[in-house]
Amino acid sequence: MKNEIKHQLIPLGLTIIILVLFEVVSTAVFPALGVKNYRLPFNILIVLYLGFKVESPFIAIHIIVLQYFHSLFSIEGWEMGTISGILICMIIGYLKELLHFSSAFITILLTQLFQVFWFIILAAMLYMKMTDFSLILDKFYRFIPESIFISLCAPVVFLILDRLWGVSSKEGMLGEEV
Repeated sequence: MKNEIKHQLIPLGLTIIILVLFEVVSTAVFPALGVKNYRLPFNILIVLYLGFKVESPFIAIHIIVLQYFHSLFSIEGWEMGTISGILICMIIGYLKELLHFSSAFITILLTQLFQVFWFIILAAMLYMKMTDFSLILDKFYRFIPESIFISLCAPVVFLILDRLWGVSSKEGMLGEEV
């Protein structure tokens, strides 16, 4: 049975390696190239993939592990990202029958939409913690280009993760038959 945790350890381990590679690029390579104000949230993209595509009762554990590895590269609280990720995956779980990844455009659109939901949840938690809206507004202006770039990367990253996790569908996100 593929829902057993032992069948998901290798794909999760390889996903962590991919996340670490993305984080190294985002935290070391981009600043070396002069892009210092933006950090691409590849962790959100991977969590969204898990919510969209992976059928597992261990999604929350996967999210905690991914957010923990993300926290090695970020000073942001991994706990707020974990809570946001779990809430987003719960929303996706309720809407799963309505979500169909029939094209790259739909994948980009759905990824962008759920990143906005992620930001709203995170902003609400930050506001409750700090009661100051100026930081949230500053984060929002940085969120827009970051989320657009991540959404544009989604079809390719999802295709790679589909192969890694063994997820198959009748039609891939780039429009080709799988």
